[in-house]
Amino acid sequence: MKNKRFISMLAAILAVLLLIAGCDGGGGIPTGTGADESTNAPGTEAPETSAPGSDKGEYEPLKYGDKKLTLNEVSVHDPSIVWDPVNSTYWLFGSHRAWARSRDLASWTTASIPSIDDNFKTLFPDNVKWSSHGSANYDVSGNLWAPDVIYNEEMGKWCMYMSINGDNYYSSIAMLTSDRINGTYTYEGTIVYSGFRNAKELSETDYEEVTGNTNIARFVNGSFWNTDNGPNAIDPCVFYDKDGQLWMSYGSWFGGIFLLKLDNKTGLRDMSEEYKTVGRTCDAYFGYRISGGFGDPGEGSYIVWDKDTGYYYLYVSYCGLNATDGFSGYHIRMFRSENVEGPYVDSMGHKALSSSKGTNRQQIGIKLMGNYSLSKLSGNAEKGYMSGGHNSALIDTDGQHYLIYHTRFNNGTEWHEVRVHQQFMNEDGWPVTAVYAHQGSVISKDGYSTEDIVGEYEYIDHGLDATTPGGSTPVGMLKTSKVKLNEDGTISGTVKGTWEQHKGEDGNGYYVTMVIGNNTYKGVFFKQYDESAKHEERMTFTLIGDNDRSIWGSKL
Repeated sequence: MKNKRFISMLAAILAVLLLIAGCDGGGGIPTGTGADESTNAPGTEAPETSAPGSDKGEYEPLKYGDKKLTLNEVSVHDPSIVWDPVNSTYWLFGSHRAWARSRDLASWTTASIPSIDDNFKTLFPDNVKWSSHGSANYDVSGNLWAPDVIYNEEMGKWCMYMSINGDNYYSSIAMLTSDRINGTYTYEGTIVYSGFRNAKELSETDYEEVTGNTNIARFVNGSFWNTDNGPNAIDPCVFYDKDGQLWMSYGSWFGGIFLLKLDNKTGLRDMSEEYKTVGRTCDAYFGYRISGGFGDPGEGSYIVWDKDTGYYYLYVSYCGLNATDGFSGYHIRMFRSENVEGPYVDSMGHKALSSSKGTNRQQIGIKLMGNYSLSKLSGNAEKGYMSGGHNSALIDTDGQHYLIYHTRFNNGTEWHEVRVHQQFMNEDGWPVTAVYAHQGSVISKDGYSTEDIVGEYEYIDHGLDATTPGGSTPVGMLKTSKVKLNEDGTISGTVKGTWEQHKGEDGNGYYVTMVIGNNTYKGVFFKQYDESAKHEERMTFTLIGDNDRSIWGSKL
């Protein structure tokens, strides 16, 4: 999601004046129209307001100043995050019309968007008709999945990209627009369709208009959709590239994750961009394939451009999303590229794009986290986190990084909640993920004392294991073991090796390198509030290895 920073003090003053005047347009929010008027969460300060889309100037100081924030979690599946500067509010948009908002990324409350909540059955007539091909008695109620929202700077509108899922891959992605982030959304058009299998169905889509032909043989396998080549057209992520061009990544099980160029002026598909069908790398209708293919699993893509590192970071979720049956083991993998079209690679240089059928996906992609448990978790997570995935990510207006995802728990149910974790760049330019949920902790740029660091830690190696649907039992919990960081720079306990805290080229002193076996891990030390009942400050470490594995430690 492209960052929304602030153009100048003049812009801020103008935005405030518009708010006072009650003007609707140009960033102003009229009163009495359902705008978010909630107050700040305790212990937080609202950033100054600004017109959506402003992207000039330097990062502001840290928003939260190391104040302990109150956790209040919500249940939003497939959460996509966006910052609304007009109301100084973060919004989450999720599947099944689940919305939530927060002032500080820690305390969340559920929200409503009446224009969608009340009208969703009539809001997408063409898309519902299309999805109805997939099953008798189709009901769209449970099939509005994984929306993504972005402020379109040229349109001056909030654009929502909604997945309308259908059985047997009869899915599509539609675009809605609104003057306000939680205002009245109206239908503008459809970006892409999937599932078509014959000429009659094809005529209901824009396939011929886009490609100039009706050749769909590569997508038809007998009377079925060929999932080796074609995706399920769901799970959009819309973002600006380094040059201010809009793109949309999308796709799910099994044809791969694709990338389409959008028209900045309309928010819809850029019809001037032509794609040539070239093997598994590009398709004339679906665009650039950047991950998966050949029937390999993967969904919920999310791409973030980071101007400081010069990389696009691609997140993709593997495995099944449940916690209590064989459709389990959901987790997030990460890749990056210097070019928006790819290739996207992991720390070992493996490409996200599958090169052949039967690729072992558990050997591809940095695995951010698996099913884990720590003694300093509480509430629903008391027995551990399970099947965390389908994330979004945020580079905030103060330059801080966050990972946002939904997770289930090791408590015998399918209950799920949102979690927000801080992220920090390691010295190889990979974002490492904090051990505990964000509660306002600020990393010490000078690093930490030896006394703070040395001692015994709960230790988790998130490994590379991955499963695919079809198992009879859920994926189990990772082993939580103990290691000791010794004053002489050695590591003892379950694993043995060395550790070193040092200052990086950027002057920050919190960087840590660990050598365990034949592998080198790089990351940070971070003293943060834990998730116990008392929310105590606790030293942690989080690192990514040259073997695509993430390791975490929480000091006892």
